[in-house]
Amino acid sequence: MVSYFPLISSSISVVFAILLAAQYLRRRRKHQLVWTVALFMFFLTSLLAFLSELMGWSVIMYQFFYFLTAPPVALMGVGTLYLLAHKPWGKYFLAYTLIISAVFFAVVFTVQVDTALFTQGTPSDIGSKAMPSNARLSPLLSIPGGLVLIGGGLYSFWLDRSRKYSLLIALGGIFNFLGGVISRLLDPTYLFVFTTVGVLLLFLGFLLSNEYVKKREKK
Repeated sequence: MVSYFPLISSSISVVFAILLAAQYLRRRRKHQLVWTVALFMFFLTSLLAFLSELMGWSVIMYQFFYFLTAPPVALMGVGTLYLLAHKPWGKYFLAYTLIISAVFFAVVFTVQVDTALFTQGTPSDIGSKAMPSNARLSPLLSIPGGLVLIGGGLYSFWLDRSRKYSLLIALGGIFNFLGGVISRLLDPTYLFVFTTVGVLLLFLGFLLSNEYVKKREKK
């Protein structure tokens, strides 16, 4: 049976990315550009997952899907540091993300993929199993990125309790983080349930943050 969670997730993330891109064109803030790139990558990941449900996997589809799952989380962390940190931590984490992503890309597209597993189900069923263990570098990006995103949301709320949207952003980061951990360690079946809820919460936090900024500008 086809799961529509990846389609829902990709629809939310592409709208989210377009709105962020429009915001960047108006305000030219670094965090907006980084988050825009992250959301477009997340859109591609979810879209590939949904297409695989309809058509099955090819090697190139699986490689791109697997590669694109981790860098968006790290980039969301980069954007969070650009927004909240006074020191150039955003630059440092961006450099780390780009270096690890380049290594990750090279590994994913040169190792042997276990195509025999492609007949066993959807991306949620297969997860990272078709990749050899030496190619599973995604935690180097998703774990620090997820922790920075969650911590940034909580820190923003701590600085100003009127920024309740920050709690939605932190909660969205938690759902995405849990989805990755549960998928890797326990059961990949619910991966896109968690990530869909996560991106929805992030989107709602973004919309509420826009309303917050508009109200502040009117004062």
